Amino acid sequence: MFIPQLSSCCLALVFAMAVQADAYKWIDDDGEVIYSQTPPVGKHYEKMDTPPPPSMNPEAAQKEIELLIEQQQATDKARAEQQQKQQQAQQTAAIVEENCRVARYNLQQYQDNPGRRVMDPQGNVTRPTEVERQEKISTLKQQVKQFCEQEN
Repeated sequence: MFIPQLSSCCLALVFAMAVQADAYKWIDDDGEVIYSQTPPVGKHYEKMDTPPPPSMNPEAAQKEIELLIEQQQATDKARAEQQQKQQQAQQTAAIVEENCRVARYNLQQYQDNPGRRVMDPQGNVTRPTEVERQEKISTLKQQVKQFCEQEN
């Protein structure tokens, strides 16, 4: 990802050193001062001295490029970490939302169906006693509270 930036930095340095165009100054027919990189045809003009671009130590330039690359890599890494955190937060929110939905559904089923039958771990179908049903409803209410309050 940083290779194009490195290339553009190098090109900018090369162009900065190579771009030292001549500058010309003259006065047009309306008396306005004009500056241009090309001399006017048939008019008196003054060639202006342009200072050369500042010299740059190659080692300092290389260090500057390396610093820019490091900064870009750090920025890219921070952005990727932020995106990953956001994705994890969205996944967690989706899981919590699904848990809330399931807990509410299960609670509603237990409240609406007092004669509900349940299957035990051995595969036997039984009808829970009213005490067991109320305990299960209490447990499901806690689950609803736990999962559904996290959503808000």
